[in-house]
Amino acid sequence: MNLWLLTLWVTLVTAWVDNQGTTCTLYPESLTHQGQEVDDSPSIQQAFDMCGTNGTVIFSENVFHVNTVLNTTNLLNCDVHLRGELRFSANVPYWRTHAISVVLQDQVTAWLFGGHNVSFYGEGGFYNGNGQAWYNANRNESNQAGRPMSFTVYNSTDLRVDGLRVIQPQFWATFVWASKNVSFTNLFVNATSDSEWGTMNTDGFDSWQSDNLLVENATIIMGDDCIAAKGNTTNLLAKNIYCEGGTGVTIGSIGQYPDMPDYNLNITFENVTIKDAMDGAYIKTWQGTRIFTPSNGDWGGGGTGLVKNVTFRDFVMDNVGLPIQVAQCVYSAGSNKSCNTSTLQIEDVKWKNIRGTSRFNIASSIYCSDEVPCPNMSFENVNITSLNATRGQAYYDTDIQYELFQCTNVVGQNTSGIPCNQAAPSNFSQWIYGNVDSSGLATALSGHSGN
Repeated sequence: MNLWLLTLWVTLVTAWVDNQGTTCTLYPESLTHQGQEVDDSPSIQQAFDMCGTNGTVIFSENVFHVNTVLNTTNLLNCDVHLRGELRFSANVPYWRTHAISVVLQDQVTAWLFGGHNVSFYGEGGFYNGNGQAWYNANRNESNQAGRPMSFTVYNSTDLRVDGLRVIQPQFWATFVWASKNVSFTNLFVNATSDSEWGTMNTDGFDSWQSDNLLVENATIIMGDDCIAAKGNTTNLLAKNIYCEGGTGVTIGSIGQYPDMPDYNLNITFENVTIKDAMDGAYIKTWQGTRIFTPSNGDWGGGGTGLVKNVTFRDFVMDNVGLPIQVAQCVYSAGSNKSCNTSTLQIEDVKWKNIRGTSRFNIASSIYCSDEVPCPNMSFENVNITSLNATRGQAYYDTDIQYELFQCTNVVGQNTSGIPCNQAAPSNFSQWIYGNVDSSGLATALSGHSGN
């Protein structure tokens, strides 16, 4: 290679990855292609290969086109600085067939990220999932095969994510899997559709098989769970959270797999505002027998385990459909199949300092399975009033003209502080669309959300 060609080659390469010792600064390939959109994924992989151990990776203040999957795992003592936009392609057929498996519920991810002693800083940059293409393709279904999560932290210890912004996530925005000592601070997620199709199953933060997690100072606008602690999430603290739309914060869904018991222990949600949501602060499990549910990983139910030492504290509910719930039959509720069969034990759950407004005439519905009634469930300073009551208006299409607190199989109910005034049906839905009557059923259609 002559000197001129060598100089040109170096110039082109440094326009993609500028490697200065242990620091790799990324620039998009469009800078050397007259502004044409070129896949930057190979350059991104190269930067992490070069500087992912005892190094620093910097995304410059540019737009990076991500057209193929990213797998940047096994990082060690690495800092990542996102100053530009990561724009994931809207090539739905590609992602459906190439996204990386995350095992849970047959789901996949567009970016698998992780390692030991890793810091990710969102310094003015953001992740653009091009989610509108997925919302349109999904057509309000709960799930779709091959629809990828946006950003998955996997097999990690001592990992910190600060200032990450995820705009228009394809599916769940952030997911922590098989990890320990992970924190997400100053997180922002916005899933908003500009078409007739909604943002179904766009969770903000989910965790699975992970321990010692922190989510602090988060604003999440989405179409499903704001924060969901899935199976074997332990020692989670989520505090200073704003959730808009979607289905609030939850433990679950859990109890899906008979061969994988779920232990969700020591979980606290603190200082949370939930606005214009279908649900608020709740726990959801599968029923005790297996059923076929194509949108949720095919077969589900029959799993065992334990939910213990959970606290929902200092909540403001603003126009929430069902502010408080425990449901042990979320995926067969509509058919009422085996809804009283769960053997997943729920105990030591506290709702404290919860105030605000419900959309309908119901504040809570706590149903514990006949097989495993729930001990040590408690309300302390819970004050929820329906919007109609605050306006001095009657409830429509119901014979119940007061706020409902439904309970079934709550051990020590009389000393729980829960003002139970009606039995909770075993098949009471996660989503309700109208006031509840004396049968314990909503007067309008009901259903459930995503996973």
